[in-house]
Amino acid sequence: MESCWREKAAQYYRDGLKISEIARLVGVSRQSVSAFLKSVPGYQEEKYRRKMENAEKRRAYKTEKQRIYREQTAIPMQVTAETMRREHELAVLELSRERYH
Repeated sequence: MESCWREKAAQYYRDGLKISEIARLVGVSRQSVSAFLKSVPGYQEEKYRRKMENAEKRRAYKTEKQRIYREQTAIPMQVTAETMRREHELAVLELSRERYH
């Protein structure tokens, strides 16, 4: 019986399930599954592959969130003759104030 859950656990892990999901399916503790999987050949490679896959997902998620944030916080401003004239007037006022005061 004991080796039965181990075979299932190894197969579930190769199928991509998480350790907590495997523990629930085979009916043993998560710690037992984790300890057993560390002795399975190919565990470290699979663990590294999953880690890199998750890092890529996280990078893509963060990039998308930053894009959405920039879109939401960006102030759409149309450059027109009026806005350029106003910017020029403000710059003149600031520069003349610094020069004479």
